[in-house]
Amino acid sequence: MVKTADELYSRVYELRQLNSELAQDKHNIRAILNGGADGIKALLGKDMRDMDYRQLPAPNLLMSALERFAQKIGRAPDLKVDIFNDKDSERATKRAEKLERIVTAYDDIQKLDKQLPQAGRWLPGYGFAVWVLKEKKDANGIPYPVAELRDPYLCYPGHFGIDQEPKELAILQRVPHETLARQYPKHASVILDEVSSEYNTMAYLSSYDKTWANADGTGKVVAEYYDEEGTYVFLPENKIILDFIPNPLKSGPRFVIAKRYSFDQMQGQFHHVIGLMANMAKINILSVIAMEDAVFTETNIIGEIESGQYRKGRFAVNYLTPGSQVSKPVNNLPYQLFQQIDRLERHLRLGSAYPVADDGQSPNAFVTGRGLEELGQSSSLHVREYQTVMKDALEEIDSKRLEWDEVMYGGMRKPIAGFRNGTAFKETYVPSSDIAEVYKTRRVYGVMAGFDEPQKIITGLQLKQ
Repeated sequence: MVKTADELYSRVYELRQLNSELAQDKHNIRAILNGGADGIKALLGKDMRDMDYRQLPAPNLLMSALERFAQKIGRAPDLKVDIFNDKDSERATKRAEKLERIVTAYDDIQKLDKQLPQAGRWLPGYGFAVWVLKEKKDANGIPYPVAELRDPYLCYPGHFGIDQEPKELAILQRVPHETLARQYPKHASVILDEVSSEYNTMAYLSSYDKTWANADGTGKVVAEYYDEEGTYVFLPENKIILDFIPNPLKSGPRFVIAKRYSFDQMQGQFHHVIGLMANMAKINILSVIAMEDAVFTETNIIGEIESGQYRKGRFAVNYLTPGSQVSKPVNNLPYQLFQQIDRLERHLRLGSAYPVADDGQSPNAFVTGRGLEELGQSSSLHVREYQTVMKDALEEIDSKRLEWDEVMYGGMRKPIAGFRNGTAFKETYVPSSDIAEVYKTRRVYGVMAGFDEPQKIITGLQLKQ
């Protein structure tokens, strides 16, 4: 059933309200991890607006933690397509190998190796990452299915339900007027009109300004609404539907959401340590001020000065009357501050799962290989859980891309080229015969993950010899 503009506006508004509690958290996380003046305001309040943040003596440990962690989970797992129904024949083996090469070509076309490091930052930071299925043409104009990574800051998923897979998604973003008018020339007059016919809350929200896809934050707010029927593109400000693209997939909507495991609500990995980070920044500033005060501490003189005005600085000499006393008050506050900063850093590292070993620091004074392995076990389990999320999302992306290719271009001969298992390949495939409703792949992390079990045994024996 095709929706009207009013129905779309209502659905997108409901999705935005559904994610309203997460919106402020996403805004703070984005500001802190981007750093700069907005990050300082998110930590210390808007009163810090006029402060020169470049001179702020507070390290951004959350950004450092996210960088280190994303480097662990932001790599592509190995791809494997199994032989179905235990058909141990040469034909079945070649078919599975060809499917692997097809999916590898998909990965190369959409530049998956560049998407995953970005997804590795958004998934712990925001708590979820979003891919949208679409097409991309090669140099010869031949279309291939790709999964486009979208900014979660602009995404509003629907109810996750029991299976934790939402069936609808809204994406709100500002698009420059000229770009939008070129894409939809039929509505150019409405798009280029700066004056809104009526005020509405979705079109005028400062939180949509300046995203990674639109640096200056100008243009009209465009809403994309995805469900199982298809994709609607419309202007909330004018309530005009610009386009509708039917969904070719029978398996569900044309998007995939990778969700971080949490208790009962969407949360990023650093949700609970923002307050600690704010306290650490405050005490860091106070420690610098206290150190300056300790160096330039006041001098108390009891008596009279014979040399006239009291002189300060290096090589200054003052003559006092006999019986005079000179004293400087002792202040050990900086050392107490340093201890408190160390304690806050420990709490922050525990809360954000950011081990000191990631920064090249030894966790113990006396370290053995076995001791380091035990210490790294909890960190490894933490990484493995995120890899499970990424693996499941990539397997679902593979399934939807294969289904898309077969449904949309069943009898078309399509060339592919790439590099697989140490060998370069170049060949053609026909989706209807080479895919033939086999949409299942496996993504595996680990050493020799791309090998099957007999290869692992042979390789292990060879290494032992």
